[in-house]
Amino acid sequence: MRPLTALTMCALAAAFMLLSCSSSPKKTDTVLTVKIQADQDAASGEGYYRQGRYELALQFFSQALSQFTSVDDGAGIVRSYNAVGKCYVALGSLDLAEGILLRARERARGEDPSLLFDSSINLGELYLVKGQPQEAQAALQEAVQSTVGNRDPARAALLNHDLGTAEKNLGNSANALEYFGRSLTTNLSNKLFAEAASDYYMIASVYSRDGKYAEALKNASLALAYDKQVESSPGIAKDLYALGIIAAKKGDQGASFDYFQRSYLVSTSLGFKDDMRKALAGLVGAADALGRTADAETYRKALADLGTS
Repeated sequence: MRPLTALTMCALAAAFMLLSCSSSPKKTDTVLTVKIQADQDAASGEGYYRQGRYELALQFFSQALSQFTSVDDGAGIVRSYNAVGKCYVALGSLDLAEGILLRARERARGEDPSLLFDSSINLGELYLVKGQPQEAQAALQEAVQSTVGNRDPARAALLNHDLGTAEKNLGNSANALEYFGRSLTTNLSNKLFAEAASDYYMIASVYSRDGKYAEALKNASLALAYDKQVESSPGIAKDLYALGIIAAKKGDQGASFDYFQRSYLVSTSLGFKDDMRKALAGLVGAADALGRTADAETYRKALADLGTS
């Protein structure tokens, strides 16, 4: 779990103040003006979130939460709770995320059903990150029982993807592949290519775990192709690392070394230290297996210099 930076701590303090009290708009502000500003802050947060700049995203989502709270906009408050919670998940602050996402789900029950659907999804995804697939399945049941997915293919695909992840984590490969397949079909037919990349990645992870390396490499390569198509640098780094792992399991250490090196370069450009550490550890192992002693020492030193924070 990553330690919180000063910026994150400030945003956290602001968020928790909002949970316990409500402010009122300035006399010069109309409700419409406040909502417009809140929507702008939320849009900025979404942009930073997609870029993987989670601390900046958190700052803007917290500002949006403050604005929506000041005018008691229930839907805006739920959306902001969910956005703030997702940022804390990305930053590794899982207990904080859980409290906020539980609050989002509770508030969503008095709002539009689509907000409850989204809140259940976000809470389920949190439990998947925490390694609690049974709790994830329980949280996702509210979304399963909703009719929202029948009207929105993207939401239906996301629900199937998350259910597949829960089944994978419970060791049920056949069920996982069925759910991922449903999600993939929907995403491809609706040209949701970033989401399709995520489906391919998870399908590859199931095959890799089951020792079916040819299928794993094929699907991980498709994930990489789609992430490149949508220019998702975080996805590209993750896909390259997965390809390195699969190649290493397959016994192709040369390909593994190349994939890990490419993943490391992308992760470095993004400043994603956790991903950099994983890629460096892979490089050390591949270099050792190839007898490239000097390279192994270089990457071992880089890994040590990177530290644990």
